[in-house]
Amino acid sequence: MNMFHRFRRKKTKPLVIPTIAETLPPSPHQPQSEDFSNAPDIHRNATTRSNLSSYAIIPDHSKNSSVEQHRRERSAERHADPLGLNVLYEPNDCPPVVDIILVHGLGGTSQKTWSRNRDIELCWPRQWLPVEPGFEQARILSFGYNAHFASSGRENILNIADFAKDLLFGMKYGLNTESEELEVGKVPIIFVAHSMGGLVVKKAFILGQNDDQYKGTITSARAILFLSTPHRGTNLAELLNRILAVSVFNHSAKQYIAELKQNSSALQDINEQFRHIASNLNIFSFYETQQTAVGPRKMMVLEKDSSILGYPNEVSKPLEADHHNVCKYSSQQDPNYVSVRNALKSLLRNLATALVRQPSPAPPSDMLENGVAMRKVENLLNVFDAPEDDYDFFKDRWMPGSCEWVFSRSELLSWLCDSTACSRILWAHGIPGCGKSVLSSYVIGQLQELGYSCQYFFFRFGDHTKRTVNALLRSLTYQAAVQLPELRGVLHQMSGNTVKLDKAEGRTIWQKVFVSKLFKLRRQQPLYWVIDALDECEAPQLLLNLVSSISSSQVPIRIMFVGRKTQVLSSALHRLDSSIPINHLAVDDAKEDLELYVTREVEYMRGDPRVKAHIIRTVCEKADGNFLWVHLVLKEILQCHTEAAIEQALGELPADLEPLYQRMESALSKSARPGDRELARVILTWTICAQRALALEELSEALEPGFKSVLDLRLTISQVCGDFVVVDGRGRVGMVHQTAREYLIKTPGLRYSITPRDGHQELLIRCISRLIIPSQKPRGDNTLALSTRSFLHYAATSWSYHLGITVASLDYKVLLALNRFFQGTYVLEWIHLLATWNHLKTLVYASQSLTSYLGKKSRADAESSPLTYHLQEKEMLELWAVDLVKIVGKFGAQLVKHPRTIFTLIPTLCPTTTAIFQRFGNKANGSITLDGFARSTWDDCLSKFTVGRDTQSLKITTMENRFAILTSDGILRLYDSMTHQPVQKFSHGERVLSYKFSPSYEKCVTYGFRTTKIWSMKDSRQIAAVANPISAKALDVSFGNDESTVVSCSDDRVIRRCVLDAQEPVWVTVNGVVGFDDAEGRQLNSPRRVAISMDGTQVALAFRGFPLFVWDIDIGHVIGRCERDSDKSRSGQDLYSEVGPICWNPVTGHVLGLYKDGCIFKWYPWESESQELRTVAAGIQCSPDGTLFVTSNTNGLLQVWNFHHFAMVYQLSYHIPIIDLALSHDGRRVYDLRESFCNIWEPNALIRLAEADEKSSETTSTTGGSTHLSLASEASNDILEPLTALAVGGRIWSYCSGDDAGVVRLKRATNQPSMQVSQGFMPIDQIALSEDGRYLVTADLGGCLNVSIIDDSETCARCLRMFETKTGSGLLQLLISADTKYLLLVTITFTQLWSMTSKTMVTTKPNTSPYSRWINHPSNSAYIVQCTFANLRTYQWSTLDEMGCQRIAKVIQHSAEQQSTQVEAWRRPSGPFPMSPDEMTDAVESTFISQDCYYLLLQTSWPSGQRHRSVQYLMTRVDDLSVSDKNENSDVEAREIPRAVAARIEKVLGFSSMSPRRRSHGLIGEPESEVENVLTFLDKDDWICSWVVRSDVAANTKIKRHFFLPQDWMNLDSLRLATISRDGRFYCPRNGEVAVVSNWLQNEWID
Repeated sequence: MNMFHRFRRKKTKPLVIPTIAETLPPSPHQPQSEDFSNAPDIHRNATTRSNLSSYAIIPDHSKNSSVEQHRRERSAERHADPLGLNVLYEPNDCPPVVDIILVHGLGGTSQKTWSRNRDIELCWPRQWLPVEPGFEQARILSFGYNAHFASSGRENILNIADFAKDLLFGMKYGLNTESEELEVGKVPIIFVAHSMGGLVVKKAFILGQNDDQYKGTITSARAILFLSTPHRGTNLAELLNRILAVSVFNHSAKQYIAELKQNSSALQDINEQFRHIASNLNIFSFYETQQTAVGPRKMMVLEKDSSILGYPNEVSKPLEADHHNVCKYSSQQDPNYVSVRNALKSLLRNLATALVRQPSPAPPSDMLENGVAMRKVENLLNVFDAPEDDYDFFKDRWMPGSCEWVFSRSELLSWLCDSTACSRILWAHGIPGCGKSVLSSYVIGQLQELGYSCQYFFFRFGDHTKRTVNALLRSLTYQAAVQLPELRGVLHQMSGNTVKLDKAEGRTIWQKVFVSKLFKLRRQQPLYWVIDALDECEAPQLLLNLVSSISSSQVPIRIMFVGRKTQVLSSALHRLDSSIPINHLAVDDAKEDLELYVTREVEYMRGDPRVKAHIIRTVCEKADGNFLWVHLVLKEILQCHTEAAIEQALGELPADLEPLYQRMESALSKSARPGDRELARVILTWTICAQRALALEELSEALEPGFKSVLDLRLTISQVCGDFVVVDGRGRVGMVHQTAREYLIKTPGLRYSITPRDGHQELLIRCISRLIIPSQKPRGDNTLALSTRSFLHYAATSWSYHLGITVASLDYKVLLALNRFFQGTYVLEWIHLLATWNHLKTLVYASQSLTSYLGKKSRADAESSPLTYHLQEKEMLELWAVDLVKIVGKFGAQLVKHPRTIFTLIPTLCPTTTAIFQRFGNKANGSITLDGFARSTWDDCLSKFTVGRDTQSLKITTMENRFAILTSDGILRLYDSMTHQPVQKFSHGERVLSYKFSPSYEKCVTYGFRTTKIWSMKDSRQIAAVANPISAKALDVSFGNDESTVVSCSDDRVIRRCVLDAQEPVWVTVNGVVGFDDAEGRQLNSPRRVAISMDGTQVALAFRGFPLFVWDIDIGHVIGRCERDSDKSRSGQDLYSEVGPICWNPVTGHVLGLYKDGCIFKWYPWESESQELRTVAAGIQCSPDGTLFVTSNTNGLLQVWNFHHFAMVYQLSYHIPIIDLALSHDGRRVYDLRESFCNIWEPNALIRLAEADEKSSETTSTTGGSTHLSLASEASNDILEPLTALAVGGRIWSYCSGDDAGVVRLKRATNQPSMQVSQGFMPIDQIALSEDGRYLVTADLGGCLNVSIIDDSETCARCLRMFETKTGSGLLQLLISADTKYLLLVTITFTQLWSMTSKTMVTTKPNTSPYSRWINHPSNSAYIVQCTFANLRTYQWSTLDEMGCQRIAKVIQHSAEQQSTQVEAWRRPSGPFPMSPDEMTDAVESTFISQDCYYLLLQTSWPSGQRHRSVQYLMTRVDDLSVSDKNENSDVEAREIPRAVAARIEKVLGFSSMSPRRRSHGLIGEPESEVENVLTFLDKDDWICSWVVRSDVAANTKIKRHFFLPQDWMNLDSLRLATISRDGRFYCPRNGEVAVVSNWLQNEWID
């Protein structure tokens, strides 16, 4: 009987309106209402086409009255149950400690949903829960909303978001029955949600997090109990809407029902956003296990997979109930009720414990339980795509009964059930289209059902982000961390010290995470990895090379590789078979699955069983195991209407896929209308050439404006593209198979042939066109960060990808499109978008693509007429190619936090010849003005600072977020990698010979002459001290792999080990003396070079006259010797070339080094393979991630090389010799030590390499070269001498500076350049400039003080020396009197007064308060004031006689947070301060006087332990200063500035005055009626800020931000000298110059 007749017979049944359960989504495995997907549903269930038979769309009028009566009863119930948030129970004798809010599902009500048989007496939240022990103090509320599916009338436009907003409104503004505010959010909240109510709660949680109005309320949520919530939606929702639409009761389709459709965009958005913010929630997911009556049938409404989220902090449990009764219970003894009650009771108990616990850091175990650790792991791995998405895609194509054969195969069983602890590999291979990916999903599902720890990954040919080894390893790590608490804890600790791994090379991730962490876990149960489509990986050989090390894992690793059997993979796996057992499983012979699939496909075909059997037999015989072939040919056969047509179709079946594709393409060409052909071509172009698979919404917008408002794009795709293009369950568009893509690309002459070169150009121009739409105004749109599914997001992040593949021809469309984009403000809008999405690495990709395109364009233009060169456009793009990288390097951190700074602040802070400054710097409305830099281009120097003048720098080492410098005084100083400021130091007490940090960076070892000391990195505490062997000096030292031991190798050829956990740690010799038997009996002397591996198991040694060799420490023998071919032919005593510096590659295990002839080599000891590179080098270091190494020569030349290719990527010429050098962990920066300075370089070449996809290095490593790596970036830097002193102010001069070479320069207040006025021999330490600009006083580090008068009579000023004197060391302060008659010198031991007029010393007095500051009396120029920690003493300038003393009466704020700002105390370069902050007395650090001389600010500090000093800021009124009262008891009141202000201060700059005016475009002025005193400072986020001082100091806590300091301004020397002048100009030294920023104080920055 045909389908039509069966349908007609069922039409006479009455209309059955579905119940609540019928409206909810089934599991993806359940029958679907209709096959709306164009995807090759290879394993479709046989009952797919029969779902609609359960419903009748023509009513039975004889029963209309009963149906209408039922509808009226339900309507009355809904009106009886109130809408909104209603209280079911509230404690009477005490305020509630927790709120439990219940949210019903689709078609439910606020009370009957929770009542068995709709009996209100069985409403368990109202009747039973309040009397349960532990619930006495819980308030119980129920939320009702109008989500009835059968309401009549016009179409309902409400959606889930509307219901969520209604819930939030009720929580925020709801009233009880007595019109009192509910005040939800004052106590913790627990949600209990049934069915669609769970989606409403999730959406409310998302919206509340992003809305300041509700954020305070929703953040009180602590837990959610989901009762059968359809997290992934269902196609039953679409079915219900269709039934309602044709109902005679005038029922209307509902938007909220449409959103329940399987994988709808609304559900995907909710799930994607919720998983990023749900880490701190406790989640319970209960799921049904019984079928629910749906009309005349019973079915599972929701299965487990649809009801659980799969989060690491989720607890899931089955309930013995159907979908109706999963939230309704028969009694208090009902097992289902007991399970839900116990879950709630557990949550209440945990909340009660948290309430009584005093605030303290949560222990690691608690952090793991509440998801904090997992959130940090997600941040470390930067994983956003849920790994189950691809699994679900293929799992939905699985057909019940198929794939079961695989678990009967011995190859899989031996891989699965091997009882030994060894690792194994299963290689499952098959032809294209044979169902390998579906088989992978089946194996994954079975492993999970068996309870095995299984991780998986699907390489996808259509998505470039899912084809890299990096993506695979990060996904496997994420899944393993979810399942293994021990790994999660390790990664949580690792996240604090490691940069994100999304940009790391695959080798780096493998070494850092798998080899160093995962493989060392103590776990006996195997980990199972299923890796599908290995042949679609971009670097399969690299992956297989990495996998070879699983044989050394303590955790058994069982890997199942699935893919096509290519020659490359077969050879690589054959080599791997020698070290790891490999089973081979052929997937091609799954005949039973194929026959089952064909049988079910033709089951409902018209015709008698004989014809069906013939079709099944013929197709199976010709299929050759290819499911894709079967799927495509069956679609042709099922379109036949006669047996003859069927027979003809069977006779013409092609033998393989290519002829089938040819027939498909030909049929499309003939049947499609002309307009449809172009539409098909465009869709195919997007599908083939897009960087990733586009969603339907994205593709719809991408087709505009040529094909605007496509009515049903999914249907259109199936009609105009046939079976070439499919749409998966998540609405993503892709090719049916990789072979179809290859056919259309490689077959010329087809109507639908796609040429990638032309396709990428077409897509590039369309992307750029989207970015320059005039209506696009993203500045004020706060929702952009969530719009990652729009075509705008694709266009912004992917146009550079298409540009990189575009061929530069004589066609200027691309060049003109790029020129239009970069000439307009569109480029800033684009950067703003990327910053909002935290996707700045796209700027680096764009820079790479622009550079590549311009190079290709120049080569193409060389063959054409010069008139067509478009030189101006290309020059502009070249400038932008540089600017984009520099914007990331210098402004990236601030740009991500404040994206709108790209429109105003950032262009102004860029050099004047850059493209961004020329185009936008001078036009930034209301922005700042920057002067003072002579250099108008970018430079590679990020920072330069002094390490120490009284000591010599010896060695530099980098860590994840810090770097360390060892100096000759035995001090190891640690600096912050971002600010370059010192944060820690370890003082060994003697010269340190060697030091090393542990792999986790939790410990540090320093080895001196007499002792070895172990330090805690957390608190700088010395953990242990060990006496060193007499007459033995360590040449290298390292931690053991478990960090509980330290290993050293000394000049006596002895390796020693120290166990740190021992009661009295001592050095113990390991396996005697290092050496080997020499054929000529020569003796080894002391080693010339030594390098211990990172794990402390091997040591590389170089002796004079012997080859370099590696020694195994534990076994005590030589692993390998590195012998040069050139040495083997030499004769004489010294047969071997002398080896210079050596180091280990910490990732690959190679030894890097230099021969004395300057040749670089890398050597792998275990295979004796080596490679050399002829150059001239004297120093060498490898990067921590093993991808780069850096060399230096004696002339100061610095070169960076790619390790894998031995190709130079960057070199820097700088004339000063290098002491030591290092590369940062992220590969962006090079650190070097030269003289007494540390230089930090951040060149474009390294930023591009660091931000580039790992695929470039991975793919080239397997092919043997990379063309772009051979083009090294070269730079030459003539860095100016760093400034060491700065004085600002005066009516004539803007500032006076002194540098490290003793040069003093003056800068006029005009725009003229600075002038050199004197030259000394020692660095300038102090400068004082008189207010009238006539006198200049300078002091150098040698103690020489010069007093000069400035001759400004000529164009070029001169300094005429008046007199000079010697101050000795320890000069603290210079001060010139306001009337310029006197000069005060303050040193650590004495205070000296000089007459400027007579040029003689007036008096000298001992300095009894060295930690004080002197100021001119603000209101009387005849006096001077000494500010000490406790007093203000007034002296007469002419005699230095004391005139009065006032005690500082401090008025301190009292608040709940009584803590002071902590700062690190360090010795000033010129002052002999104690090295320990604990030895320093209370001090006045700085003093500042307001512009109107009304306020005096004192910055005081005192020792607070742990190498820190507490800082306090006190404000006093100047008119309180006495000049005649010598009474010690007289007080001057000093009020502490508000703690909210003090906590933000990093460095006080000084006072200024301000009369603000209003600005726009983010810079807003606040008009005031009078001039105000403003304190300006640098805050802890590197912003220059201001705070208006009121008469009541504590009355104002508002802080205004004005502009931020670029990263290359942030170093210790610059910040120490940064200051502000009286007219509000900001001065900050950088690279030997002084940046002067003006026009900023009146402008407030508001995000």
